[in-house]
Amino acid sequence: MDKKDAILDAVNRVEHPEIAMPLVELGMVRDVEYDPRDDSVSLTLVVPFLGIPPVIRDHMAGSLSAAVASTGATVSDLSVAAMNEEERQAFFLKENANWRD
Repeated sequence: MDKKDAILDAVNRVEHPEIAMPLVELGMVRDVEYDPRDDSVSLTLVVPFLGIPPVIRDHMAGSLSAAVASTGATVSDLSVAAMNEEERQAFFLKENANWRD
C-alpha cells in the first residue's frame, strides 16, 4: 500500500464521537490531499453547521490528525466548512439511524 492509500485508509476509519459511523461515510471529510515532498496532508472537516460545540469539532479534528500521524505524515492544513442543505439532510438521516446510546 502506498502512503496516500495508507492515509486515506486511516482517515476512513475515524468515527464520529457520538454517531456510530466513520466521518467519511457521514460526508464530513473532503479534499484529502497528500504532498509527498514534505509528507503533509491537507483536508476539510465538513460539519452540519459551523456552530457545533467546539469540543466536538476539536475532537473530530484531533482524531483526523491522529489518524494521519499514525501513517507518519502530518496535517499541514485542516479547514472546517459547513455542509450544504442536501449534505445536511443526508447527514441527519444517518445520524438518526446510528446515534450511540
